[in-house]
Amino acid sequence: MRNWFLLTFLMMLMLLGFSACQGGDVQAPFVGASMSGALDEATAGKFMDFTVEVKQAGDPVGIDFRGMLVSGSVRVLLEDAEHQPVFQHTVDQPGSFAVNTVVYPKPGVYTFGITWDGPVQLPQYEFQWKPYPITAEKVSPIALLAGLGMILVALAYIVYAVVRKLGWGYLGLGALAWVVTVALKFAWAVPLNTPIYNALLGALPEAIAMPLIYIYVGLLTGLTEVLLTWLVLRYTRLGQVPWGKALAFAIGFGAVEALLLGFNSLSSVIVALVTPELISADAVAQIAVANNPLWGLSPIVERFFTCLIHIFCNVLLFYGSIRKEARWFWLSFLFKSAIDAVAAFAQFWGVDSLGKIWAIEAVIIVWGLLGWWGTRWVKARYPAVETA
Repeated sequence: MRNWFLLTFLMMLMLLGFSACQGGDVQAPFVGASMSGALDEATAGKFMDFTVEVKQAGDPVGIDFRGMLVSGSVRVLLEDAEHQPVFQHTVDQPGSFAVNTVVYPKPGVYTFGITWDGPVQLPQYEFQWKPYPITAEKVSPIALLAGLGMILVALAYIVYAVVRKLGWGYLGLGALAWVVTVALKFAWAVPLNTPIYNALLGALPEAIAMPLIYIYVGLLTGLTEVLLTWLVLRYTRLGQVPWGKALAFAIGFGAVEALLLGFNSLSSVIVALVTPELISADAVAQIAVANNPLWGLSPIVERFFTCLIHIFCNVLLFYGSIRKEARWFWLSFLFKSAIDAVAAFAQFWGVDSLGKIWAIEAVIIVWGLLGWWGTRWVKARYPAVETA
């Protein structure tokens, strides 16, 4: 038992080391401007809200306008101080569209936006400008690898449960537990995370505040996914089950996450392949990184080993419930909170290179292997329980 707490403590130290490596690295500030939304207008109008300053002759202004037109017409417009158009492009054909170009105006101050001369239905659009060309990335079918791989990982775990005849009931119960606890986590995080982040960064030096933010995110996962599950298992008969049902619950908990993430990735890539006009140029660029198979493999590896983490943490809760010993809950709590703190660090660090993403995956692989070994340890000691 002491060895497990020592491993978790070492993981926290590793996390602090990561944050030290991060230093003062921050994302570059956004330049240019963008707007997205929908139009359903019965009369003429305009959104000419952006100011574009060109300081030197030859400075580029990148323009990107995309969306889905149902009826009417809409125009993207860059005009000078005398309201003379420097660039304009009218979209009047129903369907998806994308306008991507670069203009080189004379030095001066310009306004940029969209206009429409009459009734228009534009249920989805985005327009933006930047002081450089906006790259219109193309997504390759190779990018489907990540989503398909995550789905296959989920199905492989489910097939294992079926072949081992672990039972559909607790497999589904584990999936339901993930849905409920993650929904509650988001219900907390959406309104409160940003104020908490701002409060910590406003009150403390960044070198102290950022590790606290990572740990806070990890603890939030522990409080929802682990604590709430523990309370249900410990104080109801749901936790008094044989090893097979405990393992089925744990597999369902991890597999449903991999399955949903896989479908989400797959649907995004399909949209980017078939109708890239319906999503922003930046979103297409983010999806296009998966054209490199090394990017596509990383979420597959992550889901495989994250499922092992979920399995270990959940069978620990059943083990503690049967033995009526809270220490196994605490081990599960610390184990999962620690790896989610690393995930939070990765999100703020920005996994924008293969080196970064695989450094994070290496930590997840190690933690997953520990989870696999821990699951075997629990199985060898799991008490005999009669099937209800």
